[in-house]
Amino acid sequence: MASCLNFAGKRELLANGLYWSGISFLLSQLPARNLLLVLSYHRLGRADEDRFDPSIFSATAEQFNDQIACLKQHASLVTLEESLAFIDGTNKDESCRHRVLLTFDDGYLDNYEIAYPILRSHGVQGVFFLATDMVGSCHVPWWDQIAYLLRTAQTRRFSFHYPGRLVVDIDKDGLNESLQAILKLYKRPDNLDAARFMRELVEESKGEQPPGTLRRFLNWDEAREMARGGMAIGSHTHTHQVLSQLVPERQRQELSLSRSIIMEKLGMEAKALAYPVGHKSSFSDQTRILAQESGYRCAFSHHGGTNIQGNIFPYDVKRMIVNNQSLRHFQVQTAVSRVTGKFWP
Repeated sequence: MASCLNFAGKRELLANGLYWSGISFLLSQLPARNLLLVLSYHRLGRADEDRFDPSIFSATAEQFNDQIACLKQHASLVTLEESLAFIDGTNKDESCRHRVLLTFDDGYLDNYEIAYPILRSHGVQGVFFLATDMVGSCHVPWWDQIAYLLRTAQTRRFSFHYPGRLVVDIDKDGLNESLQAILKLYKRPDNLDAARFMRELVEESKGEQPPGTLRRFLNWDEAREMARGGMAIGSHTHTHQVLSQLVPERQRQELSLSRSIIMEKLGMEAKALAYPVGHKSSFSDQTRILAQESGYRCAFSHHGGTNIQGNIFPYDVKRMIVNNQSLRHFQVQTAVSRVTGKFWP
């Protein structure tokens, strides 16, 4: 984890330098490039108050509120419908604008309790991608199960053998670096037996099974209220399995079932999909075809980048991760993005 912190620290230092040099202010005054920047959030809150995966906490409530205020000042916050028109080229607005769309994956309860009130207070739409099997549940998904097992591990050094060899040394490498290595192994396309993976982790780590008594995901009534309040709802498949690990027919089922459940429960069409994990290796050309055949107008990935007009792939719409950066860092990234198309540093 030290190397990750080092890298994050260097980016913060660079952002501070750009801010105080005045370069970011100068960029904010230049004409905007015609693009769509899609920001990806997961959970809001404080990771140090939670025993599950800390890496999916995108911001605190205060940070998120400040980020929206910053975007309202320097960018055009757009809706999903406006974004779809930009993506498929049917928009009638030909002005060069730095469009920003706010998205949330997974549908954790804090999306309703924290994100939704902040978005509504600013009059801004967020897009919430729900894994329909987890809606309203106490379910502990695989990434949180892995984190909990590692946090409670009695064995501090152990080896994995499936789907590839990995030596985990918590005391030497630290909890977070060890966790990221295990999550990376789990997400591999050749992990075709998730149950086997979890069994091996339980046996090797001798960690505790996570409690499943508290509701962790927003429910359908809350999703309905959010939709009435101006939010958009999209699909994050049914069970949040990594699609590239599934045969095509199982992928089709995940995509179609989620969409039909959203229609049944909310009376609305899920026009957009967010691929679970969203890395280049977690979906395929076949997945993109299946998403289109299932009725989605676009699908969002999660491997970085912005969307420049004339160079957008509707079933690989790029997103940038928001990951607890300081407000100054966020301001610099926004200023750089509006001119260069890069959400950097």
